[in-house]
Amino acid sequence: MKNKFKFLTRDSLKKKICTKSFKIINIIICLITICLINLDSIVKFFGGDFEEQINVYIVDEVGIYDDLEETMKSGYKDILDNYNAKISKTDKTIDELKEEIIKDETKDIIINVKKIEKESLDKMFNVDMISYDYIDNILYQDLLNALNTTKINMAMKTANISEEVLNSIYKTVEINRIYLDENLNENEELIKLIGSIIVIVFIVPFFILIVLMVQMIGAEINEEKSTKSMEIIISSVTPEAHFMSKLVASNIFAILQGALLLLYAFIGSLIRFFTTSSGISSVVGTTEAGKISAYIKMFLESDMASKLLAGIPFFIILIILSFLAYSLFIGVLASMTTSMEDYNQIQTPVMIFLMLGYYLALYASVYQGAVFIKVASFIPFISGILAPVMYTLGEMTIIDLIISIVLMIITCLLLYKYGLRIYKEGILNYSSSKLWNKIFKSLKNKN
Repeated sequence: MKNKFKFLTRDSLKKKICTKSFKIINIIICLITICLINLDSIVKFFGGDFEEQINVYIVDEVGIYDDLEETMKSGYKDILDNYNAKISKTDKTIDELKEEIIKDETKDIIINVKKIEKESLDKMFNVDMISYDYIDNILYQDLLNALNTTKINMAMKTANISEEVLNSIYKTVEINRIYLDENLNENEELIKLIGSIIVIVFIVPFFILIVLMVQMIGAEINEEKSTKSMEIIISSVTPEAHFMSKLVASNIFAILQGALLLLYAFIGSLIRFFTTSSGISSVVGTTEAGKISAYIKMFLESDMASKLLAGIPFFIILIILSFLAYSLFIGVLASMTTSMEDYNQIQTPVMIFLMLGYYLALYASVYQGAVFIKVASFIPFISGILAPVMYTLGEMTIIDLIISIVLMIITCLLLYKYGLRIYKEGILNYSSSKLWNKIFKSLKNKN
C-alpha cells in the first residue's frame, strides 16, 4: 500500500511539475521577478535615469536669491532631495540657459525673477518659470510656495518689520507630546513599515500559492473522473490512500513553488548587487535610503527583532496547516464534482475565505485595535494569512498564535474525519444534480 501511495503522489507531482506549461510559467515568473527587482536599471538602460540631477537656475534681477535659497533648504529640503534637485544662482543669460536645456533636453528649470516698475506689498516681482517639458506637479507647487514665502518676507521687510520680529513670527511652536496610555508602543511608525513589508513579501505569495494549489487539486480529480481512470485507481488503492496522495502532492507542490519564488527573488537580488554600485539609494534616493537605514537600525535595536524571530516558527506552522486545511477542504468539494464547470462553482466558499483573509490582512493596520479583526485572526482558513500580520503589529502574542495553531489542527482533523466520508462517496459518483444534498448524505455515512 505504501508503494502505491508513493506512486500516486509521485505521479500527481509529475503531472504538474514535469509539464511544459509549468516550466514556461516559472521561467516567466523568474524573469518578471528579476526585472521588478532591477526595474530602475532596466529603465536606465532604455534611456531613463533615476539619478539625473535637476538644476534649478535662479536668474535674480531683484536680489532675493539668498532668501529663496534659505526658504528652499529650510522648508523644502526633502522635496529637493527626492527629485535630486539643486538650486543655484547663475550669471548666464536666459538665452544661454535655454540653449543648453534644448540641446541636451534636460529636466533643468530656469526661474527668472524680474523687476517690476511699480512695486507694492501685493506685487514685489514677476517670475518666469522655464523648462523643456512639464514640471512634476509636486516640485512645481513647492517652488511656487517657496517663491510666495520669499515674497511675504520681502513685503514684511518693506513694511519695516524688524528681522527679530520676522524670526519670531516664523519660529515653530515647541510641542511636548504626552501620551496617557502607558502601553502605547513607541515604535508605531516602525511597526507600520514592517507591516507594509509583510504585506508584500508574505500575503501576496501566500494568496497566489493557495490559488495554485486549489486549481491543481480540482483539475486532477476532475480529469481522473472525466476519463473514468478514477475507477481503475480506486480498484487498486483505498480512497484514503488516494485522498492522502492528493493532499501530500498538492502541499509539496505549493511548498516547492514558494521555494522557487524565494530563489527567483534571491537571483534578482544577486544580479542587482553585482550590476549596481549604489544599492538601495539608486532606487529610492539618498534621503529615502538613509531613512530606510535608520528604520533598520531602529528595528535591530528594538525588541521587535527578537519578537519577530520568536514568531517565525509559529508563522511557518500556521502556513503549513493553512495549506493542509485548504487542500483538505477543496479536495472534498472536488470529489463531488464531475467537470471543471461544476468545480469552479463549488470552490466559491474557499475563495470567499481566502479573499476575506487577504483583505483583512491588507488593511490590518488600518483597523488596528478593533475587536472584530482580533477575533477574525483566530478563525481557521483566515488565521494563516491574518495572524502573522496581527502578531507583527503587536495585536497578538505567542499564546494567541498557539491558540490559532490549535484551532487549525482541530479544523484539519475534523476536515479529514468527515471529509473522508464525503470523498469516499464522491469520487465514484458521476451525478451532478443535488450536489449539496449528496454532501450532507455522505456525512451521515460512517463507513
